[in-house]
Amino acid sequence: MIKRLVVTLSSILILGLGFNYSAWAQSAAPEAGQTEGVGSATVVTVHGKIVDVNAAKKLVTLEGPAGRRVTLYVRNPDNLKAAKVGEPFAARFYEVTSIRKKKPGETVQSASVSAGIWTANPGGVPGGSRAVQITLLVTVDAIDEAKGTVTVKAADGTTETVKARNPQNLKQLKVGDELVISLYRGIAISLQKESGAGT
Repeated sequence: MIKRLVVTLSSILILGLGFNYSAWAQSAAPEAGQTEGVGSATVVTVHGKIVDVNAAKKLVTLEGPAGRRVTLYVRNPDNLKAAKVGEPFAARFYEVTSIRKKKPGETVQSASVSAGIWTANPGGVPGGSRAVQITLLVTVDAIDEAKGTVTVKAADGTTETVKARNPQNLKQLKVGDELVISLYRGIAISLQKESGAGT
């Protein structure tokens, strides 16, 4: 499992270490001048319409911008009943990345994946969401401030070297630091009519 997760390490690090110093997230009750990690949140909203409903197979096909289509399996019968060809939908894609130092005494697995699926409540706005969170524990293996790079090592010995867009972030690190890297990705689809939704 660790090897599959480490494949995502490079992209996560590039996202996290690339942010400006102003993006360092403060802890819940930080002391003046203390920072805990870097992070970013991105939300993209896509509007489109339903182009096919296969009730027998519980499938709904959505069409977004530029005619791109995706077919989804619908478990919730209320959602399936509400899905009508030609009706609009809104899909929101979420990506939240964070990198922080492991706290003293904190227990963190070397690699973990958690996922979930949620559907609308009966009588509520039809829709649903799916999310996955990947967490990796890595160790700072080397820092090259002249080149603006940091090399980290995962539990299986895999290393990755990335260049920080803001080299000032590297001053917050030292060799041997353990970093907790988290990547949360989710999608939420709603059949609620919104202004600006595709027709």
